[in-house]
Formats: sequence, C-alpha cells, structure tokens
Amino acid sequence: MKSNPLDAQWRITVADDDAMDAFKGCQLVHTLTTSREPILLAKHLDLSQDVHISAVGADSPGKRELGSCILKCADIIACDSLVQTIERGEGQFCNQMQCASIVEIGTLLAK
Repeated sequence: MKSNPLDAQWRITVADDDAMDAFKGCQLVHTLTTSREPILLAKHLDLSQDVHISAVGADSPGKRELGSCILKCADIIACDSLVQTIERGEGQFCNQMQCASIVEIGTLLAK
C-alpha cells in the first residue's frame, strides 16, 4: 500500500493482515482514512454474519477503502448523495449494475 504524506504527520499506521483479522468478529466497522487502495477486504470480515460498514474516507476522486468483493457481497449500499458517491466515493469503483443498486440514506429512511 502506498503511503500518504499526511500519514506520518498524523501518525497513521495501517495494520498488517494478522491485525486486520481482528475484524472477523465485528458486526460494526468504521473506516475513515486517506487511502487510495482498498484497506478493508472481504478476507478481513466474517461475511456469513451481518456486518455494518461505515466507510467515510472515500471523499475525493481516486480514494477508496473497501475491497470490490465487499461491495459485491453487500445487501445494501447506502450513501448520503448518489451523485457524490459515484463521482468520488466508493461508487466510483462499482460496475454499472452495482451503481444502480446504491440507494441514498434518505430514501431508505422514507420507507
């Protein structure tokens, strides 16, 4: 994984695969990074159980936190703004069918 210049300044470290296995028992995961490569992969989670992931670091073009398999396996991909998510969020790495399944949080809450 490439290092971001701010990582050293802010003392940010990314755990190795052994440490990432700690997520296997989690049902709630939050990510907030400056990553331009996926840091959370399906192999780090137990996807046979329900897992809620809040990934908020992918907020500009090229940034991403989630591996493609996580998005493919998701029952629901929710966002605050569909346009923003597709232009500069995790949605920029989804295929056309996956993008069509992304729903805005307001729409979910209105149901």
